[in-house]
Amino acid sequence: LYMQAIDEYLTRTESAVQRLFDGIDDYISILRTSVGETFVTSEPYGPEQDAEYAAWKAKNAKRLLTAREAEQRYLAESFALDTLCGSVLQVAAKAIEIYGQSKPIPQVFEGIVQVKVSKFCVGQNVRTVPLGLIIYAARNQHTHFNDGKLREPSASVFKRLSTEHGYGGQQQFSDPAFDVANPRLVSLASNVTGLIEWRSYESYIADMHVLLQT
Repeated sequence: LYMQAIDEYLTRTESAVQRLFDGIDDYISILRTSVGETFVTSEPYGPEQDAEYAAWKAKNAKRLLTAREAEQRYLAESFALDTLCGSVLQVAAKAIEIYGQSKPIPQVFEGIVQVKVSKFCVGQNVRTVPLGLIIYAARNQHTHFNDGKLREPSASVFKRLSTEHGYGGQQQFSDPAFDVANPRLVSLASNVTGLIEWRSYESYIADMHVLLQT
């Protein structure tokens, strides 16, 4: 009966979530309408390089303009994209909230994650954070982006997502895509769903089956 209830939830929400992913793909496809151009030169910095760059820029003016316009259209719709991604996270988080079972709390989150939230401590680690906790934190950040300071354990989750990326060696830096203090970002829902590779219904449902059956 337990597994039947899970399957029923996923089935009843399937068409809605598929439509959300269709919308997500529509917004992201805006950026696919242009082919990026990269300037490459062997000239050292100086007048020769400047002249070569000017010639390259003139030659590729049309493509550069198309790319810039696509970027502007994408940025104009970025919050709409976050809204759809936040809705996907809400459906996923609600499923874990209803059907999840208590799990051992990882040592790095002891004293941060309450027992009632431990059911989200499930799934593969992404940047040292269990997938379930990422869903929980991202749903909360999207839902309460106007509440000011993010509460625990969501704050600690995003701290790890922004720093445990493995880039830069010992010179640790904060990934601005997951920095809740980044003034350029309102909702991080799209960035998070991109990180966990939820860009299609198939990827989402595969992970949900694992999260709810573990």
